[in-house]
Amino acid sequence: MIRKNWIVLALIVSLMFSIGCGDPKKNGKPFQLDPKKVENTLAELHKKNIKIEDQQIDDYLNRRGWDFTRTKSGLRYKIYKEGIGLKPKEGQGVVLEYQLNLIRGELIYDSKKDGVKMFTVGEADEPTGLQEVVQLMEVGSRAKVILPSYLAYGAVGDENKIPPRATLFYDLYLKEIH
Repeated sequence: MIRKNWIVLALIVSLMFSIGCGDPKKNGKPFQLDPKKVENTLAELHKKNIKIEDQQIDDYLNRRGWDFTRTKSGLRYKIYKEGIGLKPKEGQGVVLEYQLNLIRGELIYDSKKDGVKMFTVGEADEPTGLQEVVQLMEVGSRAKVILPSYLAYGAVGDENKIPPRATLFYDLYLKEIH
């Protein structure tokens, strides 16, 4: 289904280019695309892609019988071991041990191999979804987290191991706040 939407987007872009390559003075005035119509079309396509990805995540969780909490943003998480410390706030540094898989199971990054992840909440170049979930955890918490691509690395990926439009599955341990 996602592939179908990308095909539709490619057709729209192709149509825009082919129309743009036609006679610029047809009917006496140059042809111009309405930027608002193009923006609205792309926004609608984006909304459809989000809806499709969200449904795929829900289906994934249902097949496994997993009960995750969903935030307003679309993040899904389950704290499977409660911590005893404080919850981090914006401006505080966090240290995470983690495993990061694509939702289909392929291991991408692992703190045992790649080192712990350290960043300042709200100021880092980390995905929005990761920023959000650490603020829901206490020091010592362990959580399983699903980040839809729009809360992770989006349409580009991380230009290394994470492909474009990847739904990510984290297993996190909030080791400390500083």
